[in-house]
Parts: sequence; structure tokens; C-alpha cells
Amino acid sequence: MKTIAQFVKDRITTPADLQDALQIAMQLEFSTIPPYLCAQWSIDSDPSDVAGMIEGIVVQEMYHFALAGNMLAAIGGVPNITNAAFIPSYPTNVLPGGIPQKLAVDLQPLTPEQAQVFMQIEYPEFPPVALAAAPATIGAFHDTIADGFKTVNPPINPNAFSVTSGEAKPIKTIADALAAISLIKGEGEGTAGSPDQPPAGNKTFAHYYVFKEIFVGKTLVQDAAGHWSFSGAAIQFPTTFKFQQSTATPSRSFAFNQALSQLLIGLQACWKSGAKPNIGAMFNLRTLGVGLITQGIRPEFLWVPLA
Repeated sequence: MKTIAQFVKDRITTPADLQDALQIAMQLEFSTIPPYLCAQWSIDSDPSDVAGMIEGIVVQEMYHFALAGNMLAAIGGVPNITNAAFIPSYPTNVLPGGIPQKLAVDLQPLTPEQAQVFMQIEYPEFPPVALAAAPATIGAFHDTIADGFKTVNPPINPNAFSVTSGEAKPIKTIADALAAISLIKGEGEGTAGSPDQPPAGNKTFAHYYVFKEIFVGKTLVQDAAGHWSFSGAAIQFPTTFKFQQSTATPSRSFAFNQALSQLLIGLQACWKSGAKPNIGAMFNLRTLGVGLITQGIRPEFLWVPLA
């Protein structure tokens, strides 16, 4: 399968390429969720509700992941998320699709350094192009997918099975697909602006700005002249539980990995057979993950085959 840089360079001109690009988009969106969850679940004392700030980002990433799957299903593809290769191996310096990361993306407790890793992942796209060392930005990839929908103009199955929850809506037209890509880009990694000046008109801050608020310890506010700065109310950095990878046999994360695999199986069934999202499975994963972290054990986020 092509890298994101190849898609951006060669453009998307065939239905097969569009399906492949959307599969990578699903994996890219999902790849951020395990590190963000580990950071959120590690939080102990939290007077400024930093956990809630991160949870809001995780929920949006889940919607973005689901929207990519809905787009793929709508053009006749089948999301493929129930295998070991779908979940990245952490730590990694390369996000799915070949997006390089100078700071390793890992499963760690929330620290100022980890907040910087998250800011790196979500860095806005602005002239001059952010992450100049990268062959292509995530934002450029989103634009390429949007252009691909316009170029290929694939037939849309308005009755395709989909994940329907919150921002995740069924894709019934090309316009729906373009709106979904715009939402993903605006909330996530591809916003147009600068590191200190979010784009005008956005109702909520993109993920980069939220993580920078946590890192700086101040909210982002706008003055009477319209200038933004991280000079608002103080955000107190929370205390956290420390954890590390367990070397015990059998793995202390086995039940957690089973729950993760079951969750992915359930989500794929939404696109294959019209099943409803299992919200209980998501809460079960959280319970198991928090249980490991409070014991000082890192959740592994590994695929395990289920009988």
C-alpha cells in the first residue's frame, strides 16, 4: 500500500487508491488513541480537569476513525481493523502511512514531555509548511482524499452499513464525504493557522491548541484586538500514576488485550453487518486499562486472536 507521501504526490485517481487511502486514514486516526488514553487514564489528582480535556480529544479521534470507516464502506470498501497489523507497535517514530515523528510516540503517563509529543502529532498546517522534514503533512493527506472524492466521483451506497454515533454520521453523498473530511481536518491535525493563532470561526480549538494549553498551563484566550495568547486562566498540571511495561508471564495485559480485540471486532461488525456500536465494550476497556495503570502496569494495546 502507498505511503501518505505517495498519495499526496501522485494524487488519488482510482477507486482502489481512494479505498486504500481511507484504510490508512482509519489506521492513522486510531494510532493516536492508545497514547492519549494512557495519558488520560494515568491522571490521579486533577484540579483543572485535564483528564476531561484529553477525553474530549479521544472522543473526537474515535469519531474521525469512524467517519473514515463510513466513507470507506460507502464507496464499497470493507474496513479491515481486526488484525495485529492495524494497531501500531509502540514506541514508534513513524505514524501509519509513513508520517515521521521526531519525538517517539509511546504509551506513557501524562507528563509535560508527553504533552509535547501530542503537540507534535497534532501540529497545525500553516505556511511555511509545518514539519518541513516530513514528506507530506497529515493535513495535505486529508486534502488529497477530498480531491480524490471529487476526481474519482465514486458511486455512493446511501444504505451502506455505518457507525452512527455523535459526529460519526452515515455517508450518503459526495458532499457528506467532503463535509466529514472538513470536520476531521478542522478538529484534528490539519488546521490552517499558526502555532499560536487558531483559525477564525472555529467553535472549538483543534487538538494542538488543547494540548498546548495543558503544556503551557494557561488557557488560550483572545484579546479585544483579536490576538490570541496562552495567557488565560491557569491550568494546573495533574499528578499521575506511573507505570511501565510488565515482563510477567502470562501477560498482565492479556484481559485488556482481549477486550481491545473484542472492541475492534464489534466495530468492524458495524460496517459488515450493521451491528450497533457496543458502548459497554468501550467502558470495559477503560475499566481494565485504569486497573492496570493504578497497579503500575502499562496497557499493551495488542491484538489477540479470540476463539
